[in-house]
Amino acid sequence: MQMKRFQWYFVGIFTLVWQIGGCSQADISSEVADFGTAKLEFLDVGQGLSVLIQSSGKEWAFLYDAGNDSTGFWDSLHVRNIKHLDWALVSHWHRDHAGGFLEWDGSVQINTLFYSRDTGGIWLRDSILKLAKRFGTKTVAVERGQKLPCEEWSCQILWPTGFKKIGGNDASAVLQISDGKERALFTGDLENLGEAELLELSHDLQASLLQVGHHGSTSSSSLRFLEQVAPTLAVISVGKGNPYGHPAKSTLKKLSFVTGDSSKILRTDLLGTLVVEWRLKKGLWLRNY
Repeated sequence: MQMKRFQWYFVGIFTLVWQIGGCSQADISSEVADFGTAKLEFLDVGQGLSVLIQSSGKEWAFLYDAGNDSTGFWDSLHVRNIKHLDWALVSHWHRDHAGGFLEWDGSVQINTLFYSRDTGGIWLRDSILKLAKRFGTKTVAVERGQKLPCEEWSCQILWPTGFKKIGGNDASAVLQISDGKERALFTGDLENLGEAELLELSHDLQASLLQVGHHGSTSSSSLRFLEQVAPTLAVISVGKGNPYGHPAKSTLKKLSFVTGDSSKILRTDLLGTLVVEWRLKKGLWLRNY
Protein backbone atom coordinates (compact mmCIF):
# COMPACT_ATOMS: atom_id res chain seq x y z
CA MET A 1 0.00 0.00 0.00
CA GLN A 2 1.35 3.44 -0.86
CA MET A 3 0.74 6.72 0.88
CA LYS A 4 1.03 10.03 -0.97
CA ARG A 5 3.36 11.66 1.45
CA PHE A 6 6.19 10.58 3.63
CA GLN A 7 7.32 11.55 7.05
CA TRP A 8 10.36 10.62 9.03
CA TYR A 9 10.05 9.58 12.62
CA PHE A 10 13.39 9.18 14.34
CA VAL A 11 12.66 7.63 17.70
CA GLY A 12 15.61 6.15 19.55
CA ILE A 13 16.92 3.31 17.44
CA PHE A 14 13.99 3.40 15.00
CA THR A 15 13.57 5.18 11.74
CA LEU A 16 10.05 4.75 10.42
CA VAL A 17 9.69 5.36 6.73
CA TRP A 18 6.22 6.32 5.50
CA GLN A 19 6.22 5.67 1.79
CA ILE A 20 6.21 7.43 -0.76
CA GLY A 21 6.57 10.63 -2.72
CA GLY A 22 9.68 10.78 -4.84
CA CYS A 23 11.45 8.04 -2.82
CA SER A 24 11.68 4.68 -4.56
CA GLN A 25 12.10 1.17 -3.17
CA ALA A 26 15.67 1.18 -4.51
CA ASP A 27 16.42 4.45 -2.71
CA ILE A 28 15.33 3.01 0.61
CA SER A 29 17.15 -0.30 0.12
CA SER A 30 20.42 1.47 -0.69
CA GLU A 31 20.40 3.07 2.75
CA VAL A 32 20.71 -0.32 4.43
CA ALA A 33 22.53 -2.40 1.82
CA ASP A 34 25.96 -1.99 3.41
CA PHE A 35 24.94 -3.53 6.72
CA GLY A 36 24.34 -7.16 7.69
CA THR A 37 20.56 -7.23 7.83
CA ALA A 38 17.66 -9.48 8.63
CA LYS A 39 14.29 -8.82 7.06
CA LEU A 40 11.10 -9.39 9.05
CA GLU A 41 7.94 -9.57 6.94
CA PHE A 42 4.58 -9.54 8.68
CA LEU A 43 2.67 -11.22 5.87
CA ASP A 44 -0.87 -10.13 5.11
CA VAL A 45 -2.69 -13.42 5.74
CA GLY A 46 -6.03 -11.91 6.75
CA GLN A 47 -7.30 -12.84 10.20
CA GLY A 48 -4.21 -14.76 11.21
CA LEU A 49 -0.48 -14.43 11.76
CA SER A 50 2.64 -15.27 9.79
CA VAL A 51 6.07 -13.66 10.07
CA LEU A 52 8.86 -14.50 7.63
CA ILE A 53 12.36 -13.75 8.94
CA GLN A 54 15.28 -13.99 6.53
CA SER A 55 18.72 -12.59 5.81
CA SER A 56 18.90 -9.86 3.21
CA GLY A 57 20.81 -12.21 0.90
CA LYS A 58 18.40 -15.09 1.61
CA GLU A 59 21.19 -17.25 3.05
CA TRP A 60 18.78 -18.31 5.78
CA ALA A 61 15.07 -18.01 6.53
CA PHE A 62 12.84 -18.72 9.52
CA LEU A 63 9.07 -18.64 9.95
CA TYR A 64 6.83 -17.79 12.90
CA ASP A 65 3.34 -19.21 12.16
CA ALA A 66 1.74 -19.78 8.77
CA GLY A 67 -1.67 -18.12 8.96
CA ASN A 68 -4.86 -19.91 8.01
CA ASP A 69 -5.33 -22.33 5.14
CA SER A 70 -6.83 -20.90 1.94
CA THR A 71 -5.08 -17.53 2.42
CA GLY A 72 -2.39 -17.99 -0.21
CA PHE A 73 0.37 -18.28 2.37
CA TRP A 74 2.54 -20.59 0.28
CA ASP A 75 2.08 -18.34 -2.74
CA SER A 76 3.66 -15.58 -0.64
CA LEU A 77 6.75 -17.74 -0.18
CA HIS A 78 6.89 -18.80 -3.82
CA VAL A 79 6.68 -15.18 -5.01
CA ARG A 80 9.69 -14.44 -2.78
CA ASN A 81 11.49 -17.47 -4.26
CA ILE A 82 11.68 -19.11 -0.83
CA LYS A 83 12.46 -22.79 -1.38
CA HIS A 84 14.00 -23.57 1.98
CA LEU A 85 13.33 -22.64 5.61
CA ASP A 86 15.92 -23.42 8.26
CA TRP A 87 13.05 -23.73 10.70
CA ALA A 88 9.44 -22.85 11.28
CA LEU A 89 7.79 -22.29 14.65
CA VAL A 90 4.09 -22.95 15.29
CA SER A 91 3.06 -20.70 18.18
CA HIS A 92 0.01 -22.86 19.00
CA TRP A 93 -2.43 -25.18 17.30
CA HIS A 94 -5.14 -22.76 16.21
CA ARG A 95 -6.05 -22.71 12.56
CA ASP A 96 -5.38 -18.99 12.02
CA HIS A 97 -1.77 -19.58 13.06
CA ALA A 98 -1.04 -23.15 11.94
CA GLY A 99 -3.67 -23.84 9.27
CA GLY A 100 -1.39 -22.77 6.45
CA PHE A 101 0.72 -25.86 7.05
CA LEU A 102 -2.23 -28.03 6.00
CA GLU A 103 -1.50 -26.93 2.41
CA TRP A 104 2.22 -27.69 2.63
CA ASP A 105 3.11 -29.73 -0.47
CA GLY A 106 6.83 -30.14 0.15
CA SER A 107 7.89 -27.58 -2.48
CA VAL A 108 9.39 -25.56 0.38
CA GLN A 109 11.82 -27.64 2.42
CA ILE A 110 11.80 -27.06 6.19
CA ASN A 111 14.71 -28.43 8.20
CA THR A 112 12.98 -28.34 11.59
CA LEU A 113 9.39 -27.66 12.63
CA PHE A 114 9.32 -26.34 16.19
CA TYR A 115 5.96 -26.22 17.92
CA SER A 116 4.32 -25.22 21.17
CA ARG A 117 3.38 -27.79 23.79
CA ASP A 118 -0.23 -26.65 23.31
CA THR A 119 -2.46 -29.47 24.57
CA GLY A 120 -5.33 -28.39 22.31
CA GLY A 121 -5.82 -28.65 18.55
CA ILE A 122 -4.94 -32.34 18.49
CA TRP A 123 -6.29 -33.05 14.99
CA LEU A 124 -4.51 -30.04 13.51
CA ARG A 125 -1.28 -30.91 15.30
CA ASP A 126 -1.32 -34.56 14.25
CA SER A 127 -2.16 -33.69 10.64
CA ILE A 128 0.71 -31.23 10.34
CA LEU A 129 3.23 -33.44 12.13
CA LYS A 130 2.34 -36.24 9.68
CA LEU A 131 3.12 -33.90 6.79
CA ALA A 132 6.42 -32.99 8.41
CA LYS A 133 7.33 -36.67 8.69
CA ARG A 134 6.39 -37.25 5.05
CA PHE A 135 8.69 -34.44 3.92
CA GLY A 136 11.58 -35.46 6.16
CA THR A 137 11.28 -32.50 8.50
CA LYS A 138 12.47 -32.87 12.08
CA THR A 139 9.83 -31.93 14.69
CA VAL A 140 10.62 -30.53 18.14
CA ALA A 141 8.30 -29.33 20.93
CA VAL A 142 9.66 -26.15 22.52
CA GLU A 143 9.64 -24.78 26.05
CA ARG A 144 11.01 -21.85 28.00
CA GLY A 145 14.78 -21.46 27.83
CA GLN A 146 15.21 -23.29 24.55
CA LYS A 147 17.36 -21.54 21.95
CA LEU A 148 16.70 -21.87 18.24
CA PRO A 149 19.46 -21.61 15.61
CA CYS A 150 19.44 -17.99 14.52
CA GLU A 151 22.77 -17.10 12.87
CA GLU A 152 24.12 -13.78 14.25
CA TRP A 153 20.93 -13.16 16.20
CA SER A 154 19.75 -14.91 19.36
CA CYS A 155 16.35 -16.62 19.21
CA GLN A 156 15.00 -17.84 22.53
CA ILE A 157 11.71 -19.31 23.71
CA LEU A 158 10.36 -17.45 26.75
CA TRP A 159 7.06 -19.32 27.08
CA PRO A 160 5.52 -21.83 27.78
CA THR A 161 7.33 -23.67 30.55
CA GLY A 162 7.89 -27.40 30.29
CA PHE A 163 6.31 -28.20 33.64
CA LYS A 164 2.83 -26.84 33.03
CA LYS A 165 0.28 -28.33 30.64
CA ILE A 166 -1.82 -25.64 29.02
CA GLY A 167 -3.88 -25.38 25.87
CA GLY A 168 -5.20 -22.68 23.58
CA ASN A 169 -4.03 -19.10 23.33
CA ASP A 170 -2.05 -19.08 26.57
CA ALA A 171 0.03 -21.99 25.25
CA SER A 172 1.44 -19.70 22.55
CA ALA A 173 5.19 -20.06 22.11
CA VAL A 174 6.67 -16.63 22.86
CA LEU A 175 9.80 -15.96 20.81
CA GLN A 176 12.38 -13.30 21.65
CA ILE A 177 14.91 -12.31 19.00
CA SER A 178 17.92 -10.22 20.01
CA ASP A 179 21.15 -8.97 18.47
CA GLY A 180 22.56 -8.17 21.91
CA LYS A 181 21.39 -4.59 21.65
CA GLU A 182 17.81 -4.58 20.40
CA ARG A 183 14.98 -7.10 20.71
CA ALA A 184 11.80 -8.17 18.98
CA LEU A 185 9.07 -10.08 20.82
CA PHE A 186 6.54 -12.40 19.17
CA THR A 187 3.65 -13.47 21.40
CA GLY A 188 1.25 -15.36 19.13
CA ASP A 189 -2.15 -15.29 20.82
CA LEU A 190 -0.88 -15.01 24.40
CA GLU A 191 -3.64 -13.65 26.63
CA ASN A 192 -3.70 -11.82 29.96
CA LEU A 193 -3.19 -14.92 32.12
CA GLY A 194 -0.20 -16.05 30.10
CA GLU A 195 1.20 -12.52 30.10
CA ALA A 196 0.95 -12.36 33.90
CA GLU A 197 2.74 -15.68 34.34
CA LEU A 198 5.43 -14.68 31.87
CA LEU A 199 5.99 -11.45 33.80
CA GLU A 200 6.58 -13.50 36.95
CA LEU A 201 9.31 -15.46 35.18
CA SER A 202 10.91 -12.73 33.07
CA HIS A 203 11.80 -9.45 34.72
CA ASP A 204 13.20 -7.88 31.57
CA LEU A 205 10.85 -8.19 28.61
CA GLN A 206 11.74 -4.88 26.99
CA ALA A 207 11.59 -5.09 23.21
CA SER A 208 11.77 -2.43 20.55
CA LEU A 209 9.38 -4.37 18.31
CA LEU A 210 6.27 -6.15 19.58
CA GLN A 211 3.96 -8.46 17.69
CA VAL A 212 0.76 -7.62 19.53
CA GLY A 213 -0.93 -10.68 21.02
CA HIS A 214 -4.20 -12.19 19.78
CA HIS A 215 -4.68 -9.68 16.97
CA GLY A 216 -5.26 -6.82 19.40
CA SER A 217 -8.08 -8.52 21.30
CA THR A 218 -9.32 -7.26 24.68
CA SER A 219 -8.16 -10.58 26.16
CA SER A 220 -4.51 -9.71 25.52
CA SER A 221 -2.12 -6.79 25.92
CA SER A 222 -2.64 -5.86 29.55
CA LEU A 223 -1.28 -2.44 30.41
CA ARG A 224 1.18 -3.99 32.86
CA PHE A 225 2.54 -6.27 30.16
CA LEU A 226 2.80 -3.50 27.58
CA GLU A 227 4.57 -1.20 30.03
CA GLN A 228 7.14 -3.90 30.76
CA VAL A 229 7.77 -4.55 27.06
CA ALA A 230 7.74 -0.80 26.30
CA PRO A 231 7.78 -1.24 22.52
CA THR A 232 8.74 1.54 20.16
CA LEU A 233 6.86 -0.19 17.36
CA ALA A 234 3.79 -2.44 17.68
CA VAL A 235 2.52 -4.63 14.84
CA ILE A 236 -0.99 -6.07 14.76
CA SER A 237 -1.70 -8.86 12.27
CA VAL A 238 -5.43 -8.79 11.70
CA GLY A 239 -8.02 -9.33 8.97
CA LYS A 240 -9.89 -6.44 7.41
CA GLY A 241 -13.52 -6.32 8.54
CA ASN A 242 -13.09 -9.35 10.79
CA PRO A 243 -16.17 -10.39 12.82
CA TYR A 244 -14.34 -10.20 16.17
CA GLY A 245 -13.83 -6.46 16.30
CA HIS A 246 -10.04 -6.85 16.31
CA PRO A 247 -8.15 -4.79 17.18
CA ALA A 248 -10.13 -3.55 20.16
CA LYS A 249 -10.31 0.20 20.74
CA SER A 250 -9.13 -0.32 24.32
CA THR A 251 -6.04 -2.15 23.07
CA LEU A 252 -5.24 0.59 20.58
CA LYS A 253 -5.60 3.16 23.35
CA LYS A 254 -3.15 1.28 25.58
CA LEU A 255 -0.68 0.87 22.73
CA SER A 256 -0.87 4.58 21.92
CA PHE A 257 -0.17 5.38 25.56
CA VAL A 258 2.80 3.02 25.80
CA THR A 259 4.40 3.88 22.44
CA GLY A 260 3.60 7.56 22.83
CA ASP A 261 2.32 7.84 19.27
CA SER A 262 -0.52 6.05 17.49
CA SER A 263 1.49 6.21 14.24
CA LYS A 264 3.79 3.55 15.69
CA ILE A 265 0.93 1.03 15.74
CA LEU A 266 0.96 -0.78 12.39
CA ARG A 267 -1.87 -3.01 11.19
CA THR A 268 -1.88 -5.47 8.32
CA ASP A 269 -5.61 -4.90 7.73
CA LEU A 270 -4.87 -1.28 6.88
CA LEU A 271 -1.37 -1.49 5.42
CA GLY A 272 -0.98 -5.01 4.05
CA THR A 273 2.34 -6.84 4.42
CA LEU A 274 4.82 -4.94 6.59
CA VAL A 275 8.57 -5.14 6.08
CA VAL A 276 11.05 -4.38 8.87
CA GLU A 277 14.80 -4.49 8.25
CA TRP A 278 17.02 -5.20 11.23
CA ARG A 279 20.57 -3.95 10.88
CA LEU A 280 22.79 -5.97 13.19
CA LYS A 281 23.76 -3.80 16.19
CA LYS A 282 22.36 -0.77 14.33
CA GLY A 283 18.62 -0.98 14.99
CA LEU A 284 15.36 -1.67 13.21
CA TRP A 285 14.09 0.05 10.10
CA LEU A 286 10.51 -0.09 8.88
CA ARG A 287 11.33 -0.17 5.21
CA ASN A 288 8.00 0.23 3.49
CA TYR A 289 4.44 -0.95 3.08
